[in-house]
Amino acid sequence: MDAFDIGIDVGAQSKGVFTTQVKDKDSYVIIDEMIPELSVSRLKIISVFETKSILSDANKVSQLGLFIVIGVLLVALVLVYTISLLTSNRLLRLSRQLNQVALGNLNVVSHIDGTDEIGQLSRQFNYMVASINQLIKQVIESNEKNSTLEIAQREIKLKMMASQIHPHFLFNALESIRMNAHLRGEKEIANIVRLLGKLMRKNLEVGRERAPIKEEIEMIRSYLEIQKFRYEDRLEYKITFDPAAAEVMIPPLIIQPLVENSVVHGLENKEGTVHVSIAITLTENQEIEVIVMDDGIGMKEGRLSEIMEVITKAEEEEQGRIGLRNVQQRLTLYYGAEHGLSISSREGEGTRITFSIPKEQ
Repeated sequence: MDAFDIGIDVGAQSKGVFTTQVKDKDSYVIIDEMIPELSVSRLKIISVFETKSILSDANKVSQLGLFIVIGVLLVALVLVYTISLLTSNRLLRLSRQLNQVALGNLNVVSHIDGTDEIGQLSRQFNYMVASINQLIKQVIESNEKNSTLEIAQREIKLKMMASQIHPHFLFNALESIRMNAHLRGEKEIANIVRLLGKLMRKNLEVGRERAPIKEEIEMIRSYLEIQKFRYEDRLEYKITFDPAAAEVMIPPLIIQPLVENSVVHGLENKEGTVHVSIAITLTENQEIEVIVMDDGIGMKEGRLSEIMEVITKAEEEEQGRIGLRNVQQRLTLYYGAEHGLSISSREGEGTRITFSIPKEQ
């Protein structure tokens, strides 16, 4: 045992790990015991390791680990810096584009790609700019439409003012005729004169922007009564009117020209009685539907196409369906092209004119 010169009494030590000087060098001594089979003696296994060699390997491993950690940190820093730089540049581009929109440039288009949040913001930015342009376009169209409507109303007012030559004198003259007819027992003539005066007065009030449907119905009834007095048994009429639509405001003189068209052209070149029906109903979609029908001679498909072309023209013509064109123009100006007139007709069967407008209180 002493030959080992390990500085400890090996015989007195049991299993374990010990530090000592072996040949003047710091070392670890590991002592283990084992009993072989078929033997009564114990064997001691003594292992001696120089501390320096163990620590040298450990230091190498530590240094290698430190280098790896430092390398990973450097790569991470480079990646973080690169990603941060790219993100900052993309955000800066998007910020500049937003500033251009704020300054009024609505032709900006963002070309920042990617599936991340910045790419999504870029796509939403383009969608926002497109929506703003669409809204501006709609506002411009609405203003142009309102301006056109205002100009058309002024023109109608000017035309009506030009035709109003001494209206009070005319009304007074009609009233005098009515009173004389009444005093002489001509009640039917007196009533017709009264209806004529009422109808003319309403026509002269066309400058109003809106009028309730019930007033339009009164005018239509007055007109039909006058025409029935004129044509007697050749004309029969029926008015179907939904009371729920009575107070709905519509442009004045929007239905009466359609009725006039049915009476005049329905009676034209037809023998016997002509039936004219007017139906005003409130649909499930909260729209006012107006239907004017007659069982007159109707018209051929080619003639119907010509009429539709005339009433939808932007330029006014000296001849043509002036009343229908006026109604068509006002309907489209007030409510849009989808609420214009719809005309159907068959030769020998009659004509049907319809339109619908939103319910407005």
